[in-house]
Amino acid sequence: MKKGIMLFFMALCMGGFFACTEVKTDAKLLEGKWNVIEVKGKKLAKEVLPNMAFDMKDLKVHGNTGCNIFNSTFVLDDSDCSSITIIPGAATMMSCPDMETEASVLQAIGEVKQVKNGETASEMLLVDANGNVVLILSKIN
Repeated sequence: MKKGIMLFFMALCMGGFFACTEVKTDAKLLEGKWNVIEVKGKKLAKEVLPNMAFDMKDLKVHGNTGCNIFNSTFVLDDSDCSSITIIPGAATMMSCPDMETEASVLQAIGEVKQVKNGETASEMLLVDANGNVVLILSKIN
């Protein structure tokens, strides 16, 4: 009986150890401020880059969608370190010349379910439930 319990706890610990292997990206690496450089395959003009800032301690995210400011929270999954779900939040409602970018950014934010590594260390991919890239972020130093 004791051996069975001990094996169970060892398996549980090993599962936690391997939950964030090289294949998965820890969502906590999103801490800090990021420019949104691409939305669903469409590269954004450098002069109109929306941005997002993640606060991992308080599980909050805020930023600018290219026009309006948004504030929200997110949920992490203890069983999958790459999992992140951004909860619908609040946004200001100014009218701007490029409302199309704003709408696409807000829609993509609502579809985010996971984080993946980008092509460089300063790039992160936010993907939907099917693994499709919905946002590409570039770290702001």
